[in-house]
Amino acid sequence: MIEGIDNKDDIRLILNCKRAMAMDKIPHPNLEEERERFWESRKLPRLYKNKQMLRLKRWSIVASIASVLFLGLFLSTFFYHPVVPIQVFAADQTAVNPKLNFGGVTYTIKGETPNQKLSAQGIIATQKSIDLSGLKMNSLPIKEQLQTLTTPCGQNYTVTLSDGTTVMLNAVSKLIFPDVFVKDQRVVYLKGEAYFDVAPDKKHPFIVKTDYFQTKVLGTKFNVRSYSRADARVTLLEGKVTVTNSKMETLTLEPQEQASLAEDGMLQKQKVDIYPYLEWQKGYFSFDDVSLAEIMRELGRWYNMDVIFENQKMLDYKMHFSASRTESLTYAIRNLNALGIFYVTLDGSRIIIK
Repeated sequence: MIEGIDNKDDIRLILNCKRAMAMDKIPHPNLEEERERFWESRKLPRLYKNKQMLRLKRWSIVASIASVLFLGLFLSTFFYHPVVPIQVFAADQTAVNPKLNFGGVTYTIKGETPNQKLSAQGIIATQKSIDLSGLKMNSLPIKEQLQTLTTPCGQNYTVTLSDGTTVMLNAVSKLIFPDVFVKDQRVVYLKGEAYFDVAPDKKHPFIVKTDYFQTKVLGTKFNVRSYSRADARVTLLEGKVTVTNSKMETLTLEPQEQASLAEDGMLQKQKVDIYPYLEWQKGYFSFDDVSLAEIMRELGRWYNMDVIFENQKMLDYKMHFSASRTESLTYAIRNLNALGIFYVTLDGSRIIIK
């Protein structure tokens, strides 16, 4: 059609007409479908974007909660120290009566009437006291034979030795002594606490040995305590005594003086009020400027109870305290709680300090 035509404008016109005719054969688009397609294309990205934002927010919340929990766990681990109870005394439910091991035989001393088997040997033994001053000398060997007396929780016990010396044992104590004194020295061994009223005999010094020191006297009154190294001490009431430790260091005590062990094991001497050291014999607890741990340990020893400190800060708290040993444990605890400084409770066979 365009062959032989030289005019370029005519050729362009003919081509435009041909193109228009070709376009006319293309089907017209559905306007409604195109409109819906358009809006769908606009909505899908927005919905997708909204889902992404929602997912991001959820993860942000989870991350925030996790970070808070982790921070709390870290701080609690760093700053929190769990309470570890400390037991300062353990009860012994098996020991309820004094026991005497004499001549290889152990006698459990019960009741107020004298033990018949011991009476046959000249020993008068009841539930509160034992008297060896009437031993039948003709039935005894010439050499000394050591005997052992032990006291249970909650009970004092008085021993009269063969020389007339009287010894009052506190609760949970052990005295090892010879049936008769035949040597140059009168020697006994103590674990626990005892008050001694020694029969005078200048030719035969009386010696009390413990795990921590020994006390030598001629005839006097004094108190020896040796439950542990921390509370080991000798308190003099009358006369004069010498105290020697394992390092062969010696101190001489005058009345109302006390010898004890320093942290390095050396002996130290101080003036004391002897009153608190005599009250236990009269049936009273009496403590003067003493740690709460020692007070509660004494209560546990007397009433045969476990003593547990949940409040460790109170272990070394020093105080003054007195109570009757004939009263119930609840009476003593009520007086302690009245101070309002700590709280003492009973849980079965346990005393707990909070």
